[in-house]
Amino acid sequence: MAKVSILMNAYNAQKYLKEAIDSVYAQTFQDWEIIFIDNCSVDGTKKIVKSYDDKIKYYKTDHNIPLGAARNFGLQFCTAQYIAFLDTDDIWLNNKLNIQIGVMDKNIDYKLCYGGVIYIDKSGKEIGGLVPKASSGNVFSQQLKRYEINMQSVLLRNDSEIKISEDLRHSPDYDLFMKIASNSNIYVIKDHLVKYRKLEDSLTSKNIDVWWIEMKSTLDKIFSQNHELKKVYPREHKMAYAKVAYYKAQYLLSKDNKEDAKKELSKYKFVHINYLMLYVISFFPKQVWNFIHRKY
Repeated sequence: MAKVSILMNAYNAQKYLKEAIDSVYAQTFQDWEIIFIDNCSVDGTKKIVKSYDDKIKYYKTDHNIPLGAARNFGLQFCTAQYIAFLDTDDIWLNNKLNIQIGVMDKNIDYKLCYGGVIYIDKSGKEIGGLVPKASSGNVFSQQLKRYEINMQSVLLRNDSEIKISEDLRHSPDYDLFMKIASNSNIYVIKDHLVKYRKLEDSLTSKNIDVWWIEMKSTLDKIFSQNHELKKVYPREHKMAYAKVAYYKAQYLLSKDNKEDAKKELSKYKFVHINYLMLYVISFFPKQVWNFIHRKY
């Protein structure tokens, strides 16, 4: 049995697929298998996958299903000690698994580990990056202030049932990892592990209408199930819900509902200087808001 099951979900993914798979084959750690879920693609996805050897286990859904359901379908085939995730337009650096396996084998009380990302554009050009700020252990406080767990960088211990919400269009990964962070130790690798492709037509960019709804839903569930968390992290609690208001304001501004957007931002303008600045910017013409968001 392989030590790592790598879950890849695909729907018409041929454009960047070979580059993604090749980054797994290039790993310095080789005790892995790819669990590949083809969500009824109609392009060349299957042909590309079948060009590789039997380290890739290919499965196809009966019909096209939402991403959360497709990930759960794939998880049933992930039987290794660890689970990792790779989307078909992203790339792993070749020492990703080697670093993470070393960390997790030595720290058996950690549920998962994650690391930094390099952002790339559609052509693979580097356009930025992120190195995690949290310290290993209880990272929940940091994730409330600024969520930084990139799913492609995660290595997850496969020692309990892993269930991804099928009701969420935008943030099933946020929901899963925030729940884990609220009650488990997490190891943070302060180095880049993956290249994450930012695409204007990605699923993330298309779901702006539910960003705030789904984030709020996750936070509400976590804090309702453990009331002590709000007492332990009062400021971080406010910061998390300020981010919800920000996402809601983004959606409202996309619909030219400027007054309601300002009201949302007003609720949290004194939580942090960033939210005060966003509140002020909301009084300017919409083009100013759009320009600043394109720039940063």
